[in-house]
Amino acid sequence: MTSSTTDRVARPIEVSDATPDKGRIGGRFVQRLVGAYKRRERIVLGAVGVAAVLGMWELAAELGWAKKSFSSSPSLVWHSMKDYFGPGGTGWSDIGASSQEFALGFAISVAIGVPLGILMGWYPRLDALVNPLVIFLNSSPRIAIAPLFVIWFGIGFQSKLWVVVLSAVVPVIVNARAGVVTIEPSLIAMSRSYGSSDLRVLRTVVLPGSIPAISSGLRLGIGAAWLGVVLAEFIASTKGLGFVVVTSANNFATDRLFVAVVVISALGMVATALLTQVERYFDRWRTS
Repeated sequence: MTSSTTDRVARPIEVSDATPDKGRIGGRFVQRLVGAYKRRERIVLGAVGVAAVLGMWELAAELGWAKKSFSSSPSLVWHSMKDYFGPGGTGWSDIGASSQEFALGFAISVAIGVPLGILMGWYPRLDALVNPLVIFLNSSPRIAIAPLFVIWFGIGFQSKLWVVVLSAVVPVIVNARAGVVTIEPSLIAMSRSYGSSDLRVLRTVVLPGSIPAISSGLRLGIGAAWLGVVLAEFIASTKGLGFVVVTSANNFATDRLFVAVVVISALGMVATALLTQVERYFDRWRTS
């Protein structure tokens, strides 16, 4: 046997580099998991916070630290929600009625509030004429004015609609006006130095510069509009989420009351999420 043959026989079998390294695979998995967590950290932390509050609430109810007849518990609220949206429940019809009032009322508020706020910020004389009325509406209690709409428009959809508009239009006007007033004057002066008309300055300088303030007003308007929906249904309604809140409170049906509150909050979050998508579109338009 030659020496070369002996070397081939005696040489130990080497492990191929293609053999998977379990430690390396585990490390990559952990890295991907950490990366996924960092990308969704706010969502995870928010879910943990909500779960902690619900857990403490359930524990307090089960241990008798709080009376279930007054504070309810997450499990009781869940069972009441299933009944509310189940066969024979009025959940979907109540959501439909309240959502219609909110959507139309908020749309009218935006259609009135944004142009009026921009014009008030741009024309000082118009601002001097209208601003006292806006301040009056902003300072007046909605709950005191709402019955007037019932007297004027009767018990029906129209009275509830205008209560929503009254609640939402003021923050939209105030923020749109503030967005125009706070624009840097040098930008307007520079645009005018190139011979731009008022309309062109409004379109190219004022409107893009006031979008962040307008967005803030719309966010506030969403909350105010839902407050108006509930307030209107408190006063004159036989259906809707606000009607569920007031009847549940009068009958000490705490479980059903919490269901209505949760649904109202969820619908407000959905509306805010849709507004966020609209804001992203206008941000791209503003920076383009």
